[in-house]
Amino acid sequence: MAEKQETELKREVGMGGVITNVLSISIGSGIFLLPALVYGILGHASILAYIFCGLIFLFLGLCFGELSSRVPDTGGLYVYINRAFGPMAGFIANILYWFGVGVLACGALMNALADIAGSYFPIFKETGIRIIFFAALTAFSAFLNIKGIKDSMVFIKILTWTKVISLMALVSIALTQLNFANISWEGFPEFQKIGEASILLIFAFLGGELALANGGEMKDPTRTGPIGFFIGIIMVILGFCTIHLAAQGVLGDLMLTNQEAPLAELAKVLFGETGFILVLILSFIAVWSTLSSILTLLPRILYAGAKDKLLHPVLSKIHPSHGTPYIAILFLAILEFGFAASGSFRYLLILVTGASLVIYFGAVLSYLKFRWNKTSETIKSFQVPFGNAVGILTLLAIAWVFFQLSRNELLAIALFVLGLAFIYILRTQIKKRFNKPIIKQ
Repeated sequence: MAEKQETELKREVGMGGVITNVLSISIGSGIFLLPALVYGILGHASILAYIFCGLIFLFLGLCFGELSSRVPDTGGLYVYINRAFGPMAGFIANILYWFGVGVLACGALMNALADIAGSYFPIFKETGIRIIFFAALTAFSAFLNIKGIKDSMVFIKILTWTKVISLMALVSIALTQLNFANISWEGFPEFQKIGEASILLIFAFLGGELALANGGEMKDPTRTGPIGFFIGIIMVILGFCTIHLAAQGVLGDLMLTNQEAPLAELAKVLFGETGFILVLILSFIAVWSTLSSILTLLPRILYAGAKDKLLHPVLSKIHPSHGTPYIAILFLAILEFGFAASGSFRYLLILVTGASLVIYFGAVLSYLKFRWNKTSETIKSFQVPFGNAVGILTLLAIAWVFFQLSRNELLAIALFVLGLAFIYILRTQIKKRFNKPIIKQ
């Protein structure tokens, strides 16, 4: 029965689509700010933080790649946790994922787009115009998403590869003017400083795993998911390292005086004022690309939760002609618009990082559980070499990052998880009570 429901979604996403979504989500607004912030902590040795974070996400990429091969269903990290640990863990992971991470991130990204536009067109600073802008963004995305994953991916590919090719062109020109004195250093910096810079940087890598959420729409999920995701992660790591080296190599200590827009300063040095405007446009495209991928993929998590009977079944309805989860798409579009327009997402943004890390931790635990349970192996599943060691090291790294969060962030995520657990237990008890057969005397 589950297999029949899964095939109702159209399998139209190839490996290029998975790679594109990883790049689209990971290479967002952060890369336009982070080089200067990391340089402010580590100076000339900043690249070490990128290497350290890159290794963590390389290990995560291996774990998630194997999971996508073992469980080639719609839902991404949620569905792996649900299959491994059951409905209560699945319920918590599902809502943490689509609300605690996705909806709040979309609210922030839509406002970031309006802020970028407002820096050049002041009309976008007016509340009414911003609300109309948010409505247009969500309506356009929902229209493409309901029409079909294929149409959404065409638009996402245009935005993403415009962003990637433009950034690589900027970096390629910058590398010809590299000052090697700016990227060389003596001795090894304190590990505490590497940790401090890594905590800042690691949040730029978050989100790429959402590319695995549409497993039920991949053409060959046991191959497309793991290979596409791993290639995407490698490209993100190499891209971040190259962008930082280019900015640091050309600007050097100038990054300390231009911490708000180091890439814009780099473009200004290379091309004058025109370069600054071009990077402003590029940052708009970058954020729009990230937002479009999240808006497209997030409803698949909601749909998967409803299909697994953890949420209301109406959210699992598939459009009869387009083969898309149209109710889940419309529900999230309304919710995302509401949070973006009201500004209420700001009060809950404290949840986003902690929720992401909790989900990562649960997914890696799922990875280890599937490995240790031999009966869960499938014939065609991808196997990570030295997989148990990779999983344990990844768990330790995630735990270390998690406990670097502020006390308020830890408290917020703990209360949210406990609240979801309470709701699940209460809901289960109510269901049992109403489903209890009536015994006649």
